[in-house]
Amino acid sequence: MYSMLQLNDLQENVLQRALQFSDELLAPEAAERDQTESFAADHLKSMGRAGLLGVNVSQEYGGLGAGVVAYAVGVRALAQGCAGTTVAMMVTNMVAEAIEKFGSEAHKKQYLTHLCSGKWPAAGFCLSEPGSGSDAASMKATAIKELDDEQISYRLNGTKAWVTSGGEAGVYLVTAKTDPSQGARGVSAFLIPSGTEGFNPTAPEKKVGLRTSKTTQMVLEDCVIDADALLGEEGRGFSVMMNALDGGRIGVSAQAVGVADAALKLMRRQYDLRQDSELGRLIAQSQAERDAAWLLCLRAASLKDQGKRLTQQASMSKVYCTEMAGRVTQRAVRGLGSAGHQAHGEAERLMRDVRVMRIYEGTSEIQRFVIAREELKKHRSAR
Repeated sequence: MYSMLQLNDLQENVLQRALQFSDELLAPEAAERDQTESFAADHLKSMGRAGLLGVNVSQEYGGLGAGVVAYAVGVRALAQGCAGTTVAMMVTNMVAEAIEKFGSEAHKKQYLTHLCSGKWPAAGFCLSEPGSGSDAASMKATAIKELDDEQISYRLNGTKAWVTSGGEAGVYLVTAKTDPSQGARGVSAFLIPSGTEGFNPTAPEKKVGLRTSKTTQMVLEDCVIDADALLGEEGRGFSVMMNALDGGRIGVSAQAVGVADAALKLMRRQYDLRQDSELGRLIAQSQAERDAAWLLCLRAASLKDQGKRLTQQASMSKVYCTEMAGRVTQRAVRGLGSAGHQAHGEAERLMRDVRVMRIYEGTSEIQRFVIAREELKKHRSAR
């Protein structure tokens, strides 16, 4: 069911670790944590110690080095238990991969080992702003280079929005404009540790779903950081973020499939094979769509494992998987009747959790734009 292909030993190991966390720790507490909006820091640290915060990070830095298919399999399993806690794990993996790909050796030793050892529960990703979500290149945050006693530093000002694990993460990947006149080409990426002066979270957002994930703004007020905080080259921050988002969309796809799994499980509990019921038809349609979505997710993950271009395939996976999960959770609410419509019921929680998956890491509308743009590129190059 998970692979639709033969998992290798390392991928199977990731799956079994994730299933154990999901079944024993996340699922039993999911409903209560949703109601109390409780962040599962201890569970996330345990995931770190188990290698699940660095699934595709080299073993040299404490990760599992298991690849992207293994990561997708793990995310799917965890999301069945609690999608909110899983999103913190996903963002951490995304930031960890970016650090390994673009960071210096000092970055890797300092940050990856802390994440993969469980010292920190999470990492944060700071791209969106209150006035720039889908159009990330229009960000207002600035990073002005300064020279003092021949020491280069950057002074950052601005506000980042919708930061997963805000106030809880050990390190944040932050974008700001080092050259505001250059648009996307003037964006740079920085690694800023928690507790840095002038870099603070706001109060957590009140959300409809994923309430076990703490989401805040992160405010930069004359935040001065050393030049060695720069991740990659100056002016290449947008490339860093877009590279991370391709992988992030695979994670969201797998998360959505995991939520659909949980909704299907609820429907199957209520189904009587002896009856030709509407619920049976809802299950049949949902299982077919779930399997189709998972194949798209696996294709994108496999391409990333092979080092191949996957922008279009990641967008196809993300838009289909998340919209599929929305349909499946709504069917669960409908098919379970009065039980499905109970406030604080499991089906209702799944439906709330899945809604934002069509928004973060690029809205469904943006995914369709990307798919069409990439298709036009292929046809133009073939002429």
